[in-house]
Order: sequence, then structure tokens, then C-alpha cells
Amino acid sequence: MEQFYNYQDMSPEQRESALGALSSIGFSPAYGGVKTMRRAMDKSAGEKMPQFYFVFRDKELIGYMFLIGDDKKFRAFPWISIDNLDELPMRIVEPLAAIAVKAWNDEGGCFISSDGSIIEKSLIARTYKHRLENYRRGIGKRDENECR
Repeated sequence: MEQFYNYQDMSPEQRESALGALSSIGFSPAYGGVKTMRRAMDKSAGEKMPQFYFVFRDKELIGYMFLIGDDKKFRAFPWISIDNLDELPMRIVEPLAAIAVKAWNDEGGCFISSDGSIIEKSLIARTYKHRLENYRRGIGKRDENECR
């Protein structure tokens, strides 16, 4: 059975296990390693950005969704958000996408991306909704029998 956790709700042991296992599912930070990621993730708080989610099946890490909210804030994570939802079964994708939509809508306002463009945060919420609809149609996502 799969479970997902916000980094802030994880025990120190779960955090270390998750951070250490990210490379096994194809994730590498843009800069640094586990220690650098931990420092960035320790700055997450409650319902505000950044938020870091990890998906486990039993005790094995199978997925992640990092809602960073600022592509200039952390050298390890120079993205607005990053995830591997396309590799996960829909029973996991749907609740995680709902979390992302709510988080981006709750955040509100705009930000200036690293290329200088102004982006409304609600637009990111709409992209998660659009991705979810595409995934439901089988577009841009692995078949369920090929998922992690």
C-alpha cells in the first residue's frame, strides 16, 4: 500500500531514508547532495511554499513532488516545482495533484522566474489540473501496469 508524506510530517529516520533513496528513482539535485537538500527542505513550513512530498510503497521510496515556488531560492532546486507523477499510479497522482492545485491557489500572487517572466501562481495550479486531465486520458503518463 502506498502512502505519501509531507517532509515536515516525517520522522528524522524517514527523512534520511527518503533523501538517500531519491537517486534510486532518478532524482538528483541541481547542486549538492543529501546535505544540501536537507538544508533546503528543513526550511519548509506548514501550508506555505516550499513543500516537499515523498511517496512510499511499504518502506520503499517510489515518488516525489516538490512544490518549491521560487526557481531562485535554492541552488539544489532551481525549479518552480518538480515531480515524477508521470511514473506513479493514478491512485497516487490524483491526491498529489489535488495537493499541488490547492497549494498553488492558496499561495496566490505572482513571481518573477529566472528568465524574467512574470508568472501567476494560479497558472501553475491550472497546469497541474491540465496534467491530471491528460494523465486520465493516457497522455504523457506511463500505463498503469508500467508504473512504479
